[in-house]
Amino acid sequence: MAFILALNFFLIACMNQAEDIQRRDQLCLELPESFSTDDLIGTWIASYSLNDTDTIIINADGTYKQIYDDPDSSLFYESDWANWTIEFRESGYARLHLKGMRRAGEVASVFERVGGGVDPELYTSIDYCENEVVEMPEEIILIVTGASDDNTHGIALRQVRLAGSDWTWSFQYLDE
Repeated sequence: MAFILALNFFLIACMNQAEDIQRRDQLCLELPESFSTDDLIGTWIASYSLNDTDTIIINADGTYKQIYDDPDSSLFYESDWANWTIEFRESGYARLHLKGMRRAGEVASVFERVGGGVDPELYTSIDYCENEVVEMPEEIILIVTGASDDNTHGIALRQVRLAGSDWTWSFQYLDE
């Protein structure tokens, strides 16, 4: 009986790993060869439920602003201008570091965290494109990948996944 139970756990783990690899292949597309930091400049939007919007306005001067609006819960937040940086990775992806950004789409305690970011003692954040843990105690890191849709810049800004969660939200460029 113990052998059958162990075999079931092994098979479930293998199936979950196969699903993670398939998700990574679908989402973690290579950056376009023409990618430059100029492609980040502009307005990016994500939505986590029916009516909310999480907007990031990225400027060429290295600053950004976050505007989160969820009319269903009467929650509106607009940050001051803060700094962003880009980290080019050996893997071919990039990570966008947004200092002080708040993580929307989670429980209120994550969003309302003073100074932004995600408490690494409470949550493990995973860059699923590189299959690696990242810590974001005072910032939010977005994975910069290629995009499968025909947006103007050919990239997507993807939230890292919190361990135990199954979603993969991303910000899409807003053509103005």
